Amino acid sequence: MKGISHFITGVAVGTFFPDAVQAAANGSFILVLGGIGGLLPDTLDFKYARFVEEPDILVDPHPEQFEAQKIADAIAAGIDRVGATHKKQILKCNTMRLGPDWWQQYSIKFDTQNGEVIVQLGPIVNTSQIPLPESLRDSPEGRAKIHAPLLPTYGEFTTIDIFSGPSFALEWRNGRVEIDFIPWHRQYSHSLFMALLFGTICGLLFGFTAGLVGGLAVMAHVLEDQLGYLGSNLLWPLTKVRSTGLKLIHATDAIPNFFTVGTCCMLILYNLDRFSPQPLIDPLVYWGIFWLPFPILLVYFFIQKFRADLLKRIPLLAQQEADLVAETQEVVDA
Repeated sequence: MKGISHFITGVAVGTFFPDAVQAAANGSFILVLGGIGGLLPDTLDFKYARFVEEPDILVDPHPEQFEAQKIADAIAAGIDRVGATHKKQILKCNTMRLGPDWWQQYSIKFDTQNGEVIVQLGPIVNTSQIPLPESLRDSPEGRAKIHAPLLPTYGEFTTIDIFSGPSFALEWRNGRVEIDFIPWHRQYSHSLFMALLFGTICGLLFGFTAGLVGGLAVMAHVLEDQLGYLGSNLLWPLTKVRSTGLKLIHATDAIPNFFTVGTCCMLILYNLDRFSPQPLIDPLVYWGIFWLPFPILLVYFFIQKFRADLLKRIPLLAQQEADLVAETQEVVDA
């Protein structure tokens, strides 16, 4: 979800504690601490984790000297190396920036049916991923054989064009090489461990209630992200693999974000009133009338989404890429 949705969710979590509401009324920043907890997981990933990742296979092409076959050979060799040694390898694919708003696109496919890595040059695109007309030039396709057994996780082309480019973890599991998309994202930062850690730090510094607010705000972020396509590693460090999300929403979907922000704002107002000396809000009127448009709108969204999903089956990787680009765009804009 959008950063504003995570932030306001964290603030709303804090308003469920009477002590926090009272402290905020006396000038405390405890509710803002909930907002910070709501932003913390993605901040750790996009401001720290992605920059400390050390790739074993680095694809760093030049737009004027694009060598598709060389790239395909390097990736295939890396996959075979994992198959032979059973040691994890990180593949990082850098983008090709041409100017402030222009990028040279290329794509990679892990063809498990034919046992190949395929690399193709694409068109020039802007940061909105809109192709420049007639920018697609003739360039030989690269194909390299894979000799290690490969799990058919991603059957379609992975497009590499804007921002920093994706990375993949190539790892030996259950007798074959498995591929994990952007392994640095939603690992330890999106876990129960991080919620406990942040909550403990807040509790030690600012008191027990602050610890509850901070920890539960992080947990709320993790649960919201679990509704999407990338998922989280809830039980890190007990588990090493990120679970797939429920695939209900995208980070950029307007209606779910509107529902979250609107509902959280209403929760904040309701809780502030509920814990005041003289509450004024009638719960039946407030939730039965004023809040009612939000769930109706959300039901409409899911009906439309279900119909669209039946008409066009978009591959999982493309869905995950869309969320990654959206989250990266938000961090860059911030």
